[in-house]
Amino acid sequence: MAKNNSRDQKGAAIRFKNKFANAFRGLAIAFKEETTLLLYLIITIAAVAVGIFLTTGGFFTTIHWAILTLTIGVVVGFELINTAIENFVDLLSFEYNIKAKKIKDICAAASVLNSIAAFLVGCFLFIEPILEQINVWIQ
Repeated sequence: MAKNNSRDQKGAAIRFKNKFANAFRGLAIAFKEETTLLLYLIITIAAVAVGIFLTTGGFFTTIHWAILTLTIGVVVGFELINTAIENFVDLLSFEYNIKAKKIKDICAAASVLNSIAAFLVGCFLFIEPILEQINVWIQ
């Protein structure tokens, strides 16, 4: 009985490891194929750098970080779903199809709308701490 349990645990650990390996492989493929994700990566690095700078000044709190992290995750997640749906539609539709185009356009609209919302969240997160930091420099 103990041997079976040990084998089940090893199998579960391998399945768990494979899930993460597959997810990271999918992320790498998406970043290679989607230039939009590279743009989001650059914006993410810039936002995190500004957040770190503002944190050292005491103007960016844990709540700010939580909101920023969630926003980045939602934007990247949306783009990954959009990419997956577009690839799936391309797989099913071998030639031009107006319905396939509609699906892809609607997915793109969802991603753009989400990006605009994330930009606004970023503005709400950063404007006040940046103004406070500027005020400290002026005084």
